[in-house]
Amino acid sequence: MLVWRIILLVIVFLIGFIIFCPFSIELEYRDEVKLKVGYIFPLIKILPKKSSTEEESEEKTDTEETDTDESEEETAQTEKTTGKKSKSRKKNKFREVWQFTKKQGLDGIIELLKEIVALILKLVDTIRRHIVMKTRLDLIVVGEDAADTALKFGYACSAIYPLLSLIDRHTKLKKHEEYIDAGFKAEKTQVRFLLKAHIMPVFVIIGIVAALIDGIRIFRKIKQ
Repeated sequence: MLVWRIILLVIVFLIGFIIFCPFSIELEYRDEVKLKVGYIFPLIKILPKKSSTEEESEEKTDTEETDTDESEEETAQTEKTTGKKSKSRKKNKFREVWQFTKKQGLDGIIELLKEIVALILKLVDTIRRHIVMKTRLDLIVVGEDAADTALKFGYACSAIYPLLSLIDRHTKLKKHEEYIDAGFKAEKTQVRFLLKAHIMPVFVIIGIVAALIDGIRIFRKIKQ
């Protein structure tokens, strides 16, 4: 019994560690876009891609093309048999939806669409409220001359500050720094943007489970 309790405690600990360990994204722009993604392990660079990996992928695709020609004949036969089953299932689902539309009419269809949209928005809102973000923006605006620089600086401020406030209202913006200035003495416009965001998988799972429960209720309504 003691061994089983230890195993159970280890499993519970691992599950808790997995669902409470944050999934992180880091996006940076300075002359080029840099994207890093990480979960449990350190952040992995996604962008920019290395040229060597692109060459290796091209070589792999060339070898895969020769292998796929041989397997196409085998898969074609299996697709014929499975295709008939999938078509019949699609027809049955289409019949259920069609019968529901006949019974409920236009008002029923509109109410159904409202429920589906509300379900999607609820899922997005649940995930959005638990995203923690940090942003930093450094922008030096430079125009053709002093007057053009002043105009572009005003336009940048009028566009960026409302956008940052919108992000602040709809997410947990833990920290945000912005420095926007008119570069009357600079040679060209300089932009540096850094965004760090993370979310715990447990909140995503909760949102998906709640959406599935509501989806089952909507599906039952269609079947009835």
